[in-house]
This record gives sequence, C-alpha cells and structure tokens, in this order.
Amino acid sequence: MVCPKEDKLLDYVEGILDEGEKAILERHLHSCPYCQQQLEFLNKENELLAQTLKFPTLPEDFAEKIVDQLEPYKSKKKRRLPWILGTAASALIAGGILLSVNPGFAKLVGGIFTSDSVDEGLRMAADTDIATPVNQSVTDAGITLEVEDLIADTTRIALSYRVTNNHGKTLNPFIDFGPESIKLLDEENKEIEDISISWALHDDDYGIFELSLADIEHFAKGMIRLDVDHLAGKDGHWQIDIPVDLSSAYGHQKVVELNESIEIEDVRINFNQVKYATSSTEIDYTLEYTEDAKKRLQQQLMAKEKQFGKEIIDPFFPYSPMIGFRIENSGGEVLGYENIYADENRGHPVSENVIGGRGFWDGNPRDLVSVNNIDSFVPKKNADDELFIVVDTLYRPTVSDFSITFKPEELPKTFEYNGYELTIDSIKEKTEISLEKSWLPVQRHKTVEIKMSGFAIQKAPELRLWAIVDKSGKVYAVNNTGNSVFDERDQHGRFKCAIELSTEEMEEIPDELTLHLIAEREVIPLQTEWRVPLSK
Repeated sequence: MVCPKEDKLLDYVEGILDEGEKAILERHLHSCPYCQQQLEFLNKENELLAQTLKFPTLPEDFAEKIVDQLEPYKSKKKRRLPWILGTAASALIAGGILLSVNPGFAKLVGGIFTSDSVDEGLRMAADTDIATPVNQSVTDAGITLEVEDLIADTTRIALSYRVTNNHGKTLNPFIDFGPESIKLLDEENKEIEDISISWALHDDDYGIFELSLADIEHFAKGMIRLDVDHLAGKDGHWQIDIPVDLSSAYGHQKVVELNESIEIEDVRINFNQVKYATSSTEIDYTLEYTEDAKKRLQQQLMAKEKQFGKEIIDPFFPYSPMIGFRIENSGGEVLGYENIYADENRGHPVSENVIGGRGFWDGNPRDLVSVNNIDSFVPKKNADDELFIVVDTLYRPTVSDFSITFKPEELPKTFEYNGYELTIDSIKEKTEISLEKSWLPVQRHKTVEIKMSGFAIQKAPELRLWAIVDKSGKVYAVNNTGNSVFDERDQHGRFKCAIELSTEEMEEIPDELTLHLIAEREVIPLQTEWRVPLSK
C-alpha cells in the first residue's frame, strides 16, 4: 500500500474508516515507520485538543424531560440494565439516575458488538459464549469510564467502553494510550510483551480496544488492565481490571497445518497453517526471496548506498515481497480478497472481508530476511464449506535508476515513466506551527514540499522511495507523504494520481535540483494462479 494522506490517517484516528480501508492501513502502518510517526503526532494533537476544548454541560432538568418521552427498548442481548421493575422513566427518576439521550440510544443499549459499526466477525462472536458483559465502571474528576462488553477469542480480544460526565452525557471516548495505559496480564500477573493493540471510535460514542494475539503463544487466562491518567480533557486516575478467559474460545477453534510451498518470480511462499476461530479466520504464511534474487537485490542496494548514502536507502521502505490473493469456497465463490485489482474500474488495490494483517521479520528487514504474515478474514458461516487461497498477484520491490532534473522557476514540468505521465506542479517551503507541552509552547517546523499529479495505468508500480540532489551534489532524504490513485480516468483509460514528497533537511530551495527514484514496488499479475486448499 502507498503511504496515505494525512486526512486518511486522521480518519483512522477518528475511527471513521470502513473495515476494509482500516485493515489495509493497519497493515501498512506495521511496516512504515514514517506513517507510525505521523499517526503518533495526530494522536498527540487530538489529546491536546481534548485538553483545550471545553465540553458543554446540559441543563439539570434535561434528562428528566427527555426520559419522559422515551418508550422502553428491548435489549438485543442479556445485559445488566439500570432498572428492573416499572417503566424506564419511573425507575430512572426514582433512583435519581441522570441519563443523557442521543439518536444512537437504542444502539447503545443493544451493545456495540451487535451493531453494523463493527466487523462481521465481531458481530458473529457477539452471539456466542466468548462474548461476556463486563459492566465495570470507575469515576474520577467527574468523569466515568465504563467497560461494557468483552469478546475474548484465540485470535483477538476486543472490549468496548464509554465515557460519560456526572450528568450522564456521553463524551468523546478518545484515549491517548501508551504501554502503561492498557496491558494484557497472564494468570501470574505478568505482562504479555510486544502485543499489538489498536483503538477505534465507533458511532461517535464507543471506544473499542482490540488486542491481536496473532504472535502470542499459549495465552489462556489472565486480565486486561486499563490504567488511564487523562480522559475527556481532565487529569485523574481510572483503572479497571477485566478478567479474560479463552477456555471457550479454544473449544471452538480449529487449526489446520498446511505445509504447502510454491515459488513465483524468484519468491518462495510457504503456507504454514490456517486457524479457524470464532471471530476471524487467520492464514499464516511466509515469504522469502530465493538466494539468487536476494543477492541481486543486495548488490543493487549496496550500489545505491554508495551513490546516495545508507541513511537514504534504509529508512521507510520495506524491501520484502507481498502477494495479492483471494479466498474462495469449493464452488469458486469469492469470499474475500486482499491487495488485488479486483475491479478493472478501480485505479488501486481493494480489499473485501479483510479484518487485519500483521508481518513479522526473521531479523532485520534490511537484510532481506523472510517475513511471516498472518492475515485475518471474516470467518466462514458454513462450517462444511472448504476454503482455498488463490494467489493471483505478486508485489515485488525493485531498484530504480530513473531521475529528472528541473528548475523550480520552470514548473510545471511533465515527464513519463513506467506507465505514468506525471507533472511536477510545485515545490514550496511550508512552515507549520504546533503547540507543545514545554516551556516553549510554540514550535515551528519547516519543510519543502513537492507536489506531482497526473495519470497512470491500473497496475503501474508504486513509486515509493525518492531522494533529492542539488547542483553541488548534496543529497536530501525525502519523505513520501502521499501517494494516491483515484478511480477517475482520462481519455486514454488511465487513472488520475497524485504524489506528495517532502524534506526537512533543505534550508532553501535551490535554483536547480534532481529528483531520483530509488525504489518502486512493481505489480506482477500471475499468468498461472496458484490455488491452495486451506483444509486437509
């Protein structure tokens, strides 16, 4: 995947991406330090906004007036409700409970894991015994943190929570979590290290933490500890321990060892196992170059290091191969796909029924070591339906020798390369002002930005790693801050695209500079697709 624009990362932070977009972006985040840094900045920016914005309070009689107009709502599943006898209004008022009401009230009572806001795997799990009502809350500084429900599967653990004030009004549940804010502990109260944790906002009212167990072995029972010091713009201390027991989940799980290997275009793919869990189906496979292919790529990278410096070659581009594939049943029906050009009318890879994906390198990625991938899909609904993984595309990094020299005063400048027709539209200095928690509250960050636009054929390579060299021979590292391909076409059937680059090292824009493309990721549609059964 290309690096997303800042507004796409912001949509991810706010939790408004659909599940397919979210899964693709999370896979990219795992392998892109630059986007990880950008995401961390956006999270900190959100925390700062939460501290500075004041949340409006409701009139004291607001809840009573609204409750008087409510009709009782039947819960979609068993939960501990704040009333037992009588109408909802009489019980709430008699108990002195203040309730804030919004248009999503019915969905809140029904539980977020039963709504369309979450992926289908969680909705399926919500109707099984691995879903448990928690209903624990803690209040400090007039803010209540309430954990409502828990889904504890062998592949992932998800918990939903809400944040309210002392009037019962639902607040933004954003938590700028770090390693101390949420932990998974085993039965001996020892922390499970290096666990992957994600957060998302759902329906504007619910926060959901999801803990991936993809690379965690032998965890069966323990607890999740939420320990938060800042919530809804206030400092305080909110700690909740939620018991976790995977006994039922292991009872439902089925693991099939595959031990299948194929070799495509100098890349070896080993399919290791498939894990059928309640909330997801996980496919475990390993990608590695053949020895000859690895040596050739290493030699090319060493030549680039000599030309531009190691700090230019190393940073943000993983040189590991990737595959595009689809999941089919025995009748050939496509149940999901990842990173394939599934539609000739789409200018970019698309995904369907993908929950998430993770990659684990066997050493330093720069050494071109093998990478173990675990991709998660929505589980199959028909237990008797045999599944197949069909490999149809290879994504292989290659080293490029393309470069273009231009003078800023002569822009725009158009060029063609490898399926692209691009125009360098502008190069500009940009100064950003940010607020910091320090004795110097205002920080200025100066960057130089290059913007390109144009058109590309559907399966043109991803132009990923760049460098700038000025007339004196000085080399500048470049951040690829945005590669976008749109579904809009030109008269030749090519798709509209845009590329944004930036560098923080340039003091001023030189009167002439050369833009070098260091590496790209080519798309190789396979003439012969590989179909591997996911059960034996």
